[in-house]
Amino acid sequence: MNDDLNINENFKMLVLNPAMFQDFLQLLDMEISLPNIPMPTMGGEVFWDTLAEYKGWKLQQNEFTKHCRILDADNVRRAWGTKNGMIKALDSIKMLAERY
Repeated sequence: MNDDLNINENFKMLVLNPAMFQDFLQLLDMEISLPNIPMPTMGGEVFWDTLAEYKGWKLQQNEFTKHCRILDADNVRRAWGTKNGMIKALDSIKMLAERY
């Protein structure tokens, strides 16, 4: 119960402090890649905008939540997270592919 109180108080503090809220939003937009279980997808036919492609790999952004993902050429999700994190991940894929 004490943890719930702390969460509620922290949330109130975040909402009532505009500068803190802006910092929080910037934190969410950092280069974050989240744990991934490779999952087959439909390739982004619904709710996904393709932002970039590289040799069959796609960087897509969800139209509603704005989180991003990277799909391989077989439309399997290989990574997901923030837009900046996925741009960095796709850049790493490009560098690795060019090295080999």
